[in-house]
Amino acid sequence: MLALTSVGYLLRFARWQVYLRRIDIEVPAGRSLVIFLAGFSMTLSPGKVGEVLKSVLLRRAYGTPVHRSAPVVLAERVTDVLGTVAVAGVAAVWAGAESRWPLVLAGLLVAVAVLAVLRLPLPRKLDRVRAARDTALALHTPGLLAAMSVVSTAAWACEAGAAIICVKGLGLDVVAASAAVAYALGNLVGSLSFLPGGLGVAETSMTGLLRALSRTTAAGAAAATVLIRIATLWYAVAVGLVALAVEERIARRQPESPPAPPTTRPG
Repeated sequence: MLALTSVGYLLRFARWQVYLRRIDIEVPAGRSLVIFLAGFSMTLSPGKVGEVLKSVLLRRAYGTPVHRSAPVVLAERVTDVLGTVAVAGVAAVWAGAESRWPLVLAGLLVAVAVLAVLRLPLPRKLDRVRAARDTALALHTPGLLAAMSVVSTAAWACEAGAAIICVKGLGLDVVAASAAVAYALGNLVGSLSFLPGGLGVAETSMTGLLRALSRTTAAGAAAATVLIRIATLWYAVAVGLVALAVEERIARRQPESPPAPPTTRPG
């Protein structure tokens, strides 16, 4: 389970690297990996918005303005939602469920809503907000959005695979497709609740879905949910805390980057 989850993290790191290069932020791969993983320390923040910590660490290490790199975190969250919906949809098709089309529609609505918000007009005085919006638009072109959504789908499929291994390892009467649906939808509901880490909501949803989609007992479904959350949510937090400690140690060994000069407007 942990091995599959780790593969998913590496896929997300590849997505992070693509986004950074798209907006011309050059960071050595090793340091970039440490900063990326350090963001997992904020996995428990509502909607994972705390992962903007990665932008703060980039600012400290390389002087990259936060408003320039923060849209990467937004792009990650958008493709995470699309990837989770895709995993749930594919698993629903695999299980022969009739609910797959609402899942596909939900994913499309998320993409359309994000693009619509990004294109809203902004007052001219909000220069940094406008710059961040322009960066976000560069990260949400149709081609890049589709490609990174595929990468995100593969990453979340790895975690769904960990859920399948869990239910099989416990000997529960749950087919693989149902386990994947329960994990993907439970995780999605937890994320959309905007509670820290989706705690309580995700666990309740996963347990209920495992029971609804199979003939397993309440105790079996609860045990599987606890193990799945340990191998995904809490494993991410542990990895993030270790990476954050490594990043802090690296930062103490190098001089702090000078602040970027303020931008001025003529007249």
